[in-house]
Amino acid sequence: MFYAYLDESSEMEDAVFAVGGFAGHEDEWETIGPRLVPGLPPSIGYFHTTDCFGGRGEFRGMSIPERVAILDGLTDLIAEREIYLVAGVIDVPTYEKFSPKHLENEFWGNKYAAAFGSPVKCTCELQNEPGNAFPDPGGERCSFFIEENEYAPSAVRALAAMKADPILSWRGRIGDLTLGRKKGRGALPLLQLGDFGAFLAAKKAANAKDGRIPWSIYYDKLLEARRIFKIEHLSARDINTLHQLHEETKREA
Repeated sequence: MFYAYLDESSEMEDAVFAVGGFAGHEDEWETIGPRLVPGLPPSIGYFHTTDCFGGRGEFRGMSIPERVAILDGLTDLIAEREIYLVAGVIDVPTYEKFSPKHLENEFWGNKYAAAFGSPVKCTCELQNEPGNAFPDPGGERCSFFIEENEYAPSAVRALAAMKADPILSWRGRIGDLTLGRKKGRGALPLLQLGDFGAFLAAKKAANAKDGRIPWSIYYDKLLEARRIFKIEHLSARDINTLHQLHEETKREA
């Protein structure tokens, strides 16, 4: 079984929106899980990437060297194991021209559902042989874990639609979707890694400037360790083309 822990992130005042995280075999996650929470200071209830970089929330008052040490440890943990960053990123202003409602639209539902398909696809393709662009629909199943929030129902619908789409050669690998929380009783702590992956994907897609703690050094470290599998970025042009195809399909139906 392959697992993917996913979360969402935005950049450029929500103009760029990403759904992403890390995916890998269940054996890798069994090794990472016990090491994740003990690697955080006792004062931190859970790791939130934006707060850590910016010194906000539970990280308020923590020095830059202390926060850098947390980020270094987290990045090293990922680099040591065979889990890979997967993400989908969309251009929000263009998408919202066609789908202006927050949660329910005809075209792709909402921005989360629009971006969600890419990390699902990328996770299913992780098992593919190098150079083969069309994965065998067999192989180990892929289960997905996301935060239980307002977008969760649309993610459930999107995953069901992908499972039923005969055009998708990798649909046979799609497994279950589990909803959870990052903290509290019954939490899924590994969602914290999803938050880190989505953050890096949004930053990379937006070509964001580095802050006092540079995000780019962590992306580059994972790239050097070959832990970046794929970030699919749907640009304004891509969305316009796909919406046109969507409208043509409606007319034909």
